[in-house]
Order: sequence, then C-alpha cells, then structure tokens
Amino acid sequence: MSPSSNVPFPPTRWSMVLAVREGGDAKQGRRALEDLCRLYWQPIYGFARRRGHSPADAEDLAQGFFARLLDENLFAKAEVSAGKLRSFLLGAFQRHQREEWRRATAEKRGGGQVVTSIDSDETEAAFQAEDTSVLSPEAAYEKQCALALLADAMARLATEQTAAGKGQAFELLRPLLSPEAETDESQTHQRIATTLGLTPEASRAAVYRLRKRFREVLREVVADTLDQPTDTAIDEELLALRRALSS
Repeated sequence: MSPSSNVPFPPTRWSMVLAVREGGDAKQGRRALEDLCRLYWQPIYGFARRRGHSPADAEDLAQGFFARLLDENLFAKAEVSAGKLRSFLLGAFQRHQREEWRRATAEKRGGGQVVTSIDSDETEAAFQAEDTSVLSPEAAYEKQCALALLADAMARLATEQTAAGKGQAFELLRPLLSPEAETDESQTHQRIATTLGLTPEASRAAVYRLRKRFREVLREVVADTLDQPTDTAIDEELLALRRALSS
C-alpha cells in the first residue's frame, strides 16, 4: 500500500464511519462504529476512572458516550484530526463530560440503549490491575488503546488459526508470539513438540511464522482505525503504540 499510489484506499472501519457524513452506507457505518465502540470501551472507561469517577459513574459515562456516538451525528460536528480515531474519541469524550447532560441518569445518558454487552466486574478488575500512580489519564488512555489493539489483533489471529484447524497448536504457541515473552523457550518448544508430534525445530519455525502473521494482522487492525491507512501512517501509529506501551 504505497503512499504515492493512485489506487483508492481499501475501506476501514473508521473510514466507513466517516463516509456516513458524505452520504455513505449508514448501516455499514453503524456496524463499523459498533465494532470500534467495543474496541475502545476499556480505554474510555479507564480514562473516566482516572478522572475521579466511581466505577458506576464511569460505566454510565462510557455507555452514554458510545450511545451518543451511535445516535447522533457527532462526526459531522467535529473536526477529525489527521484521521486518527483514538485522538478523536478522547477529545469527544472530554467534551461529553463537560456538557450538562452528563449529570442525567444512566438511562437518559444511554437513551435506554445498551451499546455493547460488558462485564462490569471484569472491566473494573482490569482497571484495578493497572498502575495508576505513574501515568497521567491521557498517557494511560494511550496505553490502553495500544493494549486494546494488540488484544484485537491476537483475537483475530486466534479466530483465523482455529478456522484453519490449527487451534490447538496456536494456543500452545501463543505465549511465545511476543519476542519479549518471559518464557524459557527451549523447554516450551520441547513441550510443544512432544504434544503436537513435532520436532523442536518445527516448533520454532511455527512460532516464526505466527509472529510474522501477527505483525501483519496488527497492521490490519491499526489500519482499521485510520481514515487513510498509508504504509507511512500505519508505521507512525505502530511507533506511537510502542511508545505508549513503554511508558
């Protein structure tokens, strides 16, 4: 995907949402937005918690915010900076908190609509597991966005491998996908080889292929959050994700 190419960019979830402003497919745009709401639920919830909201209020604020995104044409009213979804969402959510209707009841904020099915206890547990003493709410939000994209990429890869009949092998190899995995690889490869009837060399080759595929899938996930997913734009986002994760 060359930045200098005249070939139109393939549609991404973010570009499909933005296309609705220009008369694009509303149903397709809504489905894409629903996917993105699920992806960014935890980062937005965590940001609200770091801003001092209780678990219940943070959940109501996040649910109401995403409901409003779905029900109102906010994209036509806001400047979308550089086509970056995560930046738009944070700015829109901060505006959402400042408006007087943020003090309405949970039903009014969400319009009686549940945007996405969530496990409140699990969401709060994930927040409590984070180190909230070092990062600012904005920096923590960026880190949670990065983690959400990594999790989405891993889930896509798991679905792909399972569909290909390689689910068992994937679950065994999954802990080794990260180059920084704190695992004794020699013992792990021996165990995997024994379980799958492979040689340790074949196990290592399988991990190499999966790591390569994971990087490809992650680029696809990142591209889905950009309006114009050029190779340069994707590389810049991946660099931003690495910086956020190292913070």
